[in-house]
Amino acid sequence: MPKSHHRIYDRARCYDVAFGFRNVAAECDTLAALVARHGAGQRGPAAVLELAAGPARHAREFARRGVVTTALDAAPAMCDYALACAGSDGVSIEAVCADMVDFQIGQRFDLAMLLMDSASYLLDNDAVLHHLDCVAAHLADGGLYVLEMSHPRNSFAVGKSTSTQWMSEADGLRVDMSWGGVDDAFDPITQIDEVTVTMSWSGADGEGQLVERARQRRITANEFDALVRCSGQFDIVEWLGSLAPPLPFSNEPAAWRMVPVLRKRAAKAVTTVRGGELDASTPE
Repeated sequence: MPKSHHRIYDRARCYDVAFGFRNVAAECDTLAALVARHGAGQRGPAAVLELAAGPARHAREFARRGVVTTALDAAPAMCDYALACAGSDGVSIEAVCADMVDFQIGQRFDLAMLLMDSASYLLDNDAVLHHLDCVAAHLADGGLYVLEMSHPRNSFAVGKSTSTQWMSEADGLRVDMSWGGVDDAFDPITQIDEVTVTMSWSGADGEGQLVERARQRRITANEFDALVRCSGQFDIVEWLGSLAPPLPFSNEPAAWRMVPVLRKRAAKAVTTVRGGELDASTPE
């Protein structure tokens, strides 16, 4: 079984239409405010990294605001689509095709973000910790990492925070999505769902349907907090339940997401003894 729903993501235009309901500008307002509130003495981010970026709507919005932006995605079709959209928008972004668990970019950022519950594709603790290390290596000291994750009420089946079936339409293209099927299995030991996604589309260029199954992990708030502590790279400085509007993390219905806000710890000086003398150095 694939690590992600890669065939769905290869249909970049359809995916973009399906998830075009988000208020990207308002969400970027919240992200910028988080940097101003918790970052290293900044009014807002100067360099932003969007992980598992898909169409890179948030990266493109930050680029409109004059921010240097990079969009990373594992699907080449998404990277090509994001660049094409940025060109149509009249903005410049960098697109990097790479795995979000293990990537190298020759730049450090003030803000990194992983939205749309893409963290659910980190299927075990090693993947989460490796991912956190990789993100930390690309953040400036005091830089923020914001993740938008599924609300824990979904994990424990005590309510639903999102719709699993919906329809979106733009520029004559209609896309019907179904995220999850009645026969999908859940393993309570690994906390992994086998998730069937059905995407149907119709428009001037024809119609079609894709059905694909991949694994996604349910992660709880306490569990994620423990993983962040274990990584030693970050402190969680705030929890939100929504990016737009920016609501506190709670069990209220309007708080439909779990959004931990992580701040990278500053590198600490390490004191070693060399030749009988104390030598203090700060590792990169």
